[in-house]
Amino acid sequence: MKMLRVFVVAVIASAPAMAQTAAPPTPPATAIASHTEWPKAKAADVDSIEHILAAVYDTISGPAGQPRDWERFKSLFVPGARLIPTRATGTSADVTELSVEDYAARSSKTLQVSGFFERSTHNIVEQFDDIAHVFSTYESRHLAADEAPFARGINSFQILKDGNRYWIVTIYWEAERPGLTIPPKYLPASTGGSKNLNQNMAGEWVGQLEYRDFQSNERVFLPTWLSMTPSADGTSVALAYTYDDGPTKTVKEASTLAFLIGEKSASVTSDRDHSSEQYSVAGLDEFAKLNRGTLVLTGPGKENDKPVDVRITVTLRRNLFTWVKETRPVGGEFKFRDGYTFTRKDSPGV
Repeated sequence: MKMLRVFVVAVIASAPAMAQTAAPPTPPATAIASHTEWPKAKAADVDSIEHILAAVYDTISGPAGQPRDWERFKSLFVPGARLIPTRATGTSADVTELSVEDYAARSSKTLQVSGFFERSTHNIVEQFDDIAHVFSTYESRHLAADEAPFARGINSFQILKDGNRYWIVTIYWEAERPGLTIPPKYLPASTGGSKNLNQNMAGEWVGQLEYRDFQSNERVFLPTWLSMTPSADGTSVALAYTYDDGPTKTVKEASTLAFLIGEKSASVTSDRDHSSEQYSVAGLDEFAKLNRGTLVLTGPGKENDKPVDVRITVTLRRNLFTWVKETRPVGGEFKFRDGYTFTRKDSPGV
């Protein structure tokens, strides 16, 4: 018994030392931090949910013969992300799991040979802290100008917010087929105009214009006042700007922003020379339902007489209106051109 007591005491006495020397468990490698070789995304592609969705559709779209930028595509996803098409026959269904590299290898030839343009027509976004889910209804065309799509379906995006950027974790999708059509709740609300589309834009606003000077590349700020007058049919709004351009100088200009909901397009027409710029619009259906939200306008333009792609992000909240214009040269990346930030001059009436 004495020997047993000695043994027990010895074990107890050595236990703290054993616990101190035991190696801590190795934390599991994270998908992002452990892949330093992963391509870096363009900041303008991943700074919002709207922009990362637009970047996905943009990278897979293009005419026949045009190679896709798979490095840009890859940069939108977390390492280890999955793209999962659903296959259904009769009463059975199955899925195919693809890595980003698998998807690029499988799709590259088909996208180039046939020409492929895919765009979102309706998005439902749900977000909690750093996780987000988007049900994105899509239409696919062989030519951008095709009147009718050859395919429609729903892309289910799972998205991670990491600091100031977003990552796609999974895209899981299913296409329409005979006997299966997209329910109305996942389709655009209307093919015509909405009487309330411009309702919350009405009124007097005060804020500033910020723009990038081409010669110095510096940011310039001008105090600005904005008066917005909606049209009676609810599909356009007149914008009248007044700029404080110095101690004794004010500048005025005006334009009209008009929407075609059925065509998912918009135009911005100058009142000065009646020139008009045409854009495709993402987010229009949700905006029409809520009378507020975010719209992303994209289309061709010119900068210093050179062709550029233009992206305008318009955000309307109860007491906030912002308009940010970005441009990129062919083969380049989007950079800030100018932007407005306004708050209501008076309390909102709606």
